Amino acid sequence: MAADGMVARRRSDDQGRRNRREPEPEPEQQLSSYSSGYSASNKIVKYGVRDRDNIVGWAAPTDGCAGSQDKMSLPVALQGLQDASEASEWACRCACAVLENPSAGRIDMETVLQKLKSWLSPSPERQVITQLIAAAIPAAVVRAVRKFRSEPLAAALGCVVIVRSSGSGEGAAAYLRAAALEEVVALMDRHPSHGGMQNVCLLVLCGLVKDATAARQAISLGLVTRVLRAMEATQGREVQLNGLSALRLLTENGRSQRLGVQQDAALKAKVDAALRAKVAHQYDTTICEIADDVLAMVTPRFKEELCWHWESGFCKLGPRCTYAHGRADLRPQ
Repeated sequence: MAADGMVARRRSDDQGRRNRREPEPEPEQQLSSYSSGYSASNKIVKYGVRDRDNIVGWAAPTDGCAGSQDKMSLPVALQGLQDASEASEWACRCACAVLENPSAGRIDMETVLQKLKSWLSPSPERQVITQLIAAAIPAAVVRAVRKFRSEPLAAALGCVVIVRSSGSGEGAAAYLRAAALEEVVALMDRHPSHGGMQNVCLLVLCGLVKDATAARQAISLGLVTRVLRAMEATQGREVQLNGLSALRLLTENGRSQRLGVQQDAALKAKVDAALRAKVAHQYDTTICEIADDVLAMVTPRFKEELCWHWESGFCKLGPRCTYAHGRADLRPQ
């Protein structure tokens, strides 16, 4: 009987402890396990972290900027960007917040892109590129260019940022992942007669097409046709120079593709474009050298033999001749 009473008391005590236990928190009351990684001292809050000045709550990351900077108010982000003198972590977060904010206007976008351009000198430090990639700036820049595709100045500023960021393989890869090549196609189609826009798109193309994979992607998107169209629309030096550079990269890095009827036509178009550029700028050594590089890739035995007309005293083809005008003009076989 004593043992039975002791068991009963224990059961009663256990039941009392269970009744006094506090209820488990609801799922929405639990702290998120997401941490921004910016600092170990950041306070974890519901679905994110609180920023250093307790100005705004950060949400869990999406496919946009790290830490969902779109939750930052636009005035706070613009003020933080204005106060920034270098590409710090905080400044990059502010820049991305403005770029991703749906209420940001063209002037706001141009302000951010000008700031990014100033951070990216013609030869930016690798640390700056890494900082921008970590803040998801490449994807935000491409989306901003897409949003203001019909505004030449804003779109051109975005392209300049891409060009300056693509000097390193890491930066070029980040913009390729962000579908920058597709946006180049859209911009060239949107502004076919705008020489400045065509030129900056050609610069972006030259910066991104660094290997065979990128070249094949560009070819599959129809960028060869767009380059040829831009070169035919204007004889301006910059368009011709950058167009020839793009053709050289696309031809050299994309040459492993099997040639079909359409690509045979493209080869002839490349020859015509290169010869036109040489005629229009026959005294420009740089353009003539790049044009010869393109012609050597698409023309059999290009300048591997001397032109006997030229040796006789006159060649009526002039810069359009595919034979060498002098031994200095000979190319190795």
